[in-house]
Amino acid sequence: MSIGRVMRWPTGVLAAWLTWSGCGTDTAPPAMVSEWSLRRGVTIGSVDDPSSALTRVGTVLVDQNHVYILQPQDGTVVVFDHRGRFAQTLGRRGGGPGEFIAPLLMGWYSSELWVSDWNARRVTFFDVDNGGVKTVPYAQPFEAAYDVFSWGPWAVLADGGIVGYPETGSHAIARGLTPFVVLPVSDASGAVRDTLAVLSREGEIAEITAGLQSNSIMFLSTPLPQGDLIDLAPDGAAAVVVNRRSWNGAGTPEFQVTRLSAAGDTVFDRSVAYRPRSVPEDFFDDRIQNMLTSNSVVDRAAHAGAVREFFETRRYFPPVTRLLAGGDGTTWLGQADDGSGEAEWLVLDRSGATIGRVRLPAASRVVSATETECWIVETDEMDISYVVKYEILK
Repeated sequence: MSIGRVMRWPTGVLAAWLTWSGCGTDTAPPAMVSEWSLRRGVTIGSVDDPSSALTRVGTVLVDQNHVYILQPQDGTVVVFDHRGRFAQTLGRRGGGPGEFIAPLLMGWYSSELWVSDWNARRVTFFDVDNGGVKTVPYAQPFEAAYDVFSWGPWAVLADGGIVGYPETGSHAIARGLTPFVVLPVSDASGAVRDTLAVLSREGEIAEITAGLQSNSIMFLSTPLPQGDLIDLAPDGAAAVVVNRRSWNGAGTPEFQVTRLSAAGDTVFDRSVAYRPRSVPEDFFDDRIQNMLTSNSVVDRAAHAGAVREFFETRRYFPPVTRLLAGGDGTTWLGQADDGSGEAEWLVLDRSGATIGRVRLPAASRVVSATETECWIVETDEMDISYVVKYEILK
């Protein structure tokens, strides 16, 4: 599992990494886990009412009284009550206090709502009870190495630590210069105190030159990624990491799920068995044909062969495509569309045991969840987004 504590020397050299842990295996196949049904509830969003209309939906937080919806496109947080009635808007686009350039994520720090703005290199805190606003600039934690352009704020932990995320070029990933993503934890001054996680990104991007014009390079992402996933609990008390390497046809098909405390300690580290699904013979055909439309392609056969060789390193779908850390300590693991237009989500409890599964439209996205309810983003035929509450029935 590619997680653990990391130290970095002033020169930018990774000196020590990766603490392994094994805390059990959940061998029950998904089909033997109880399937939960859902009952549709309130819908937030509107075509006609500008105050309730949603654009692209980012993070969604739910407390006892309100639903907070991050709108990255608008640079705002829109607040509704649990009946779907508009309450207020927090923030706006801009560069001043309480304003955003490109809001990335949000969560809770005690009673304050925080919003990270990677482009502005800062985190904004809203006192939702008293209306106060403060902005904390993010200091780059390390001297940028040649394969890391810069760092920005990703999230805030329950103890006040700010988790950073690096900006890295595609060339560095493709050439193996940054096979891991380091998520350092720093204070407001930029002093690094620990590392939350180290995530594998090996094999996610390839450098393709075959069949292209002289001196041309294409950096190509795999349509079946298998790099590690991470999500932070809404209150910042824990993070969940999924090591989701696709099955290679040998051994037991399983993936690893690890829950870490805000201090970086392992809460659980569990293998989850699953039923692998092979990639159809023609799955990559349309994608390869689209690659051939580039003006830089001069030898279609050579280029198609190189693209197919990279794509077909994955012969099975990844075990997990989406991850959500629930608000009650549960972990939600979304799988790919199985051809039915639906995707199955597995739910783990606080100990990492699989306790249930639900089936949802593949195009939907779970944005907030507990063992009793989940909130899902749905998009209609006009590409208008809605946030919908579903009650879980067991």
